[in-house]
Amino acid sequence: NYLMNYGYLPKSDIETGNLRTESQLRDAIRNLQSFGNIPVTGVIDQQTANLLKKPRCGVPDDQDTTDFYANNRYSPSRRHKRYVILGPKWDHTDLTWSLVNHSMPALDAGQVRRVLRDALNVWERNSKLTFREVNSDKADIQVMFASGNHGDGYNFDGIGGILAHAFYPGGGRGGDAHFDDDEKWLINHNEDGNGGTSLMSVAVHEFGHSLGLGHSSVRDSIMGPWYNTYKEEGQLPEDDRLAIEQIYGTGRKLWGHNPHRHHYQTHTPPTQPTTTTTTTTERPTRRRIYYPERRDPTRRPHWTWYPDYAKTTTTSTTERTYPTRPTYTDPEPEHPRKHKPTKSDKPSTCNTSYDSISVIRGELFIFKDRYFWRIGERGLHTGYPHEIRLLWKEIPEDFTHVDAVYENKDLQIVFFIGKNYYVFNSNRLERGYPRPLTDLGLPDYLEKIDAAMIWGHNKKTYFYSGTQYWGFDEEIKRVELDYPRDMSMWKGIGYNIDAAFQWTDQRTYFFKGKGFWKFNDRKMKVEHRELKPSAPVWMRCPRTSNEVDPPKRRDALVAFSSAHIFTYSLLLPTIMLLSHAILC
Repeated sequence: NYLMNYGYLPKSDIETGNLRTESQLRDAIRNLQSFGNIPVTGVIDQQTANLLKKPRCGVPDDQDTTDFYANNRYSPSRRHKRYVILGPKWDHTDLTWSLVNHSMPALDAGQVRRVLRDALNVWERNSKLTFREVNSDKADIQVMFASGNHGDGYNFDGIGGILAHAFYPGGGRGGDAHFDDDEKWLINHNEDGNGGTSLMSVAVHEFGHSLGLGHSSVRDSIMGPWYNTYKEEGQLPEDDRLAIEQIYGTGRKLWGHNPHRHHYQTHTPPTQPTTTTTTTTERPTRRRIYYPERRDPTRRPHWTWYPDYAKTTTTSTTERTYPTRPTYTDPEPEHPRKHKPTKSDKPSTCNTSYDSISVIRGELFIFKDRYFWRIGERGLHTGYPHEIRLLWKEIPEDFTHVDAVYENKDLQIVFFIGKNYYVFNSNRLERGYPRPLTDLGLPDYLEKIDAAMIWGHNKKTYFYSGTQYWGFDEEIKRVELDYPRDMSMWKGIGYNIDAAFQWTDQRTYFFKGKGFWKFNDRKMKVEHRELKPSAPVWMRCPRTSNEVDPPKRRDALVAFSSAHIFTYSLLLPTIMLLSHAILC
């Protein structure tokens, strides 16, 4: 059955199988041994018996099978020694995926989604593909955990044996991946070897099938049919990388040889006759040469302009020579001009709006332009504001401001700048950052994040931008599926806020312009309709006559009016008596 199930012998009933010759069986065993990279003997020796017992993928190794094609009618290519490309490929590169069942007895759905996304990320990093999670039964890749007979004709067999299987790209069930729910799945990388099976390792393999790859006989390939632990941390073995690149293109920028590297060519325009009477001269066109090797992300691309002088039609023989550009050989590398703070560059402590506010290590950090203030138990630290890059040096040198900052549940500090985000461990940038906002599941059209915070009311993370906000799952590092939602949920706040955070008084504060609201988390609305001035409260700046809180101004006016009415009521009898005496 093993040799038939995995494509080493044609499938048949028992009677037909009994008619096979001994040489046919030996050839099938030799092919299995060769594919499994063990000595080829043609007999079931100990190494072959051990190979037969190894847990594996349910997809056959034979490339002439029609099993696991979306319609079972595709005519595959013949066998190759190295990586194998089977079936059709996806006709688009922005693929969607969805976890079908969220109620698995022994697994947490949130953790499973995180692992599945990490597995898809491996293929995304090594190709031009992108993957987006959706809550839909129309997703390109639908993932399901099931046991035994689960309706696709390829039954699971309990613990061990077949771990999972996936269908090649196509309509209907094409691309879908199924995992045996009876297996003991290990969610975290450090659990491998504890009597279970790494979900990450199997998911990376099965998603390879979902993208059009067959099994590979190359040792240590992730597309080998037998269970092998994946430990590459986002990278693929060379055989698998070459396979996915051949189908969907490379995810890396490959530049050809540039003969202009490190020097400029001399441009000597031709000498042309001119005249002082009738001359028709076309305006010079400009062509640009781009040096892609200079890939410092903090700099603009380096463009070099050369004028292409057009020919001049003349009627005389007077000659004129155009000036030429000087030649530079191996110029010193250019560096972006460093930002030098000036007095006018620093924002005013008592008269400014804020870009972002966050509680970091129990202290309040307020960010504005390229600077920040720190507020501790004793109030504002002296000597502030300081430049942000003095503390977080790996923020791009040419940045102008940060859009949002918050400290996540892992005590990492997350900066949002434009369409990217940066994750710092204290003041050191974590490996692999910055990354685009889309890695968090946010839409590509989003230009920036206005604010980010962990809301104390439910301990969940929220991102705000424009008129919308998102709930963020810190476990799987993705926004939740039922977002975005409209900001009207936060009554009284409005749209396009500047900052949000929860302070040590367990109250939530929202900032906009030079003012703020205190928010009532239980009633889900602001405690005062009008903005209170920020600087007197948070920076302890003196209040101006225009910065008295609106309720206090109203109370003062009422008190002033009441006092005058009371005084007038006391004087009224005296005035009436005097008036009566004068009349008499």
